[in-house]
Amino acid sequence: MNKVNAQHLDGFQKTNRHMVQMGVLGLVLVSMMLLGGCETEDCVNCIELPPPVVPTGVHSISGDNEIIVKWYDISYFPYDGTFNDNVASYLIYSRYYTEGDDEIPNREFFYIGEVAWNENFNIDTGLHSFIDTEAVNGERYEYAVAAVNSAGRESALSYEFVIDAPLPHSLAPVRLYNHASAPQWSAFDFSEMDFGRDQQQPNFNADIEIHYQGAVPYVHTARGGVYLQDFGVFIDNSGELIFEGVSWAPAEGYSSTGVIELIPGHIYVVELDDYPHGIHYAKFGVPGIETNYVEIVWAYQTIAGLPELSVPEDDGNNVSTPEIISL
Repeated sequence: MNKVNAQHLDGFQKTNRHMVQMGVLGLVLVSMMLLGGCETEDCVNCIELPPPVVPTGVHSISGDNEIIVKWYDISYFPYDGTFNDNVASYLIYSRYYTEGDDEIPNREFFYIGEVAWNENFNIDTGLHSFIDTEAVNGERYEYAVAAVNSAGRESALSYEFVIDAPLPHSLAPVRLYNHASAPQWSAFDFSEMDFGRDQQQPNFNADIEIHYQGAVPYVHTARGGVYLQDFGVFIDNSGELIFEGVSWAPAEGYSSTGVIELIPGHIYVVELDDYPHGIHYAKFGVPGIETNYVEIVWAYQTIAGLPELSVPEDDGNNVSTPEIISL
């Protein structure tokens, strides 16, 4: 073979190899375009996303005309705190609840809100949250949460049975004075709620009174049908009262004497027979005690017979100031 033909053959082989390489590259490019270039309603990058897994750990905390719903964050591998197509947001559903509804498998829920994948998230607890500000004291609600991916596909509703009832509670500590020195400011009527210490209210009917024996304060029942129970100490590492630590009133275990010593950091549960309106439950905590008065925070369940008593924990955004009365 002469030099010219050899050069020609070599050039042909190089050209042919280049064409093969370009063909392979073309196939790769086409594949990438097919994988990355199409978007449809149920397809992201041409890989059909299945519905997300069902949210877990769904629970609620009662507030005053509001309910906080919480659930665990759903994470998919690899999880680095950035957006993942598998979970774009969470949908929150609610419905009015009456006794026996939990036995209806296909009961209907109604959409009340949405939380994005990176919203309302507490990295320390791994929980997302949503506040139902439309909840009303005296009503009972059931809640469920679903997850949604970037293709808009929705998971089934959460499996937890979550019912709640918002209830009034104090926004600031209330001072109850020693009955011996200031009887007009020593008693509290839970059904009067924010006006529970004001004995000038036309319907005031004291449930408890504060009496001192030396330097030690005691709570006394102020009428028949009121029963007290010391639930024990509930304080955090900084010594602050954990009022949400008691979320349910027990059916038994109430004092038969009607007199209990008050201790800082303790929470007390109260059963109230408000005839003819039925039995109601309340609780109060003691954040502080002084020589002539006791500070309490309180919660009162307005629904007769319902022992639920949880209230939202302090998120650090609300600064409470004790109520001070000049005597």
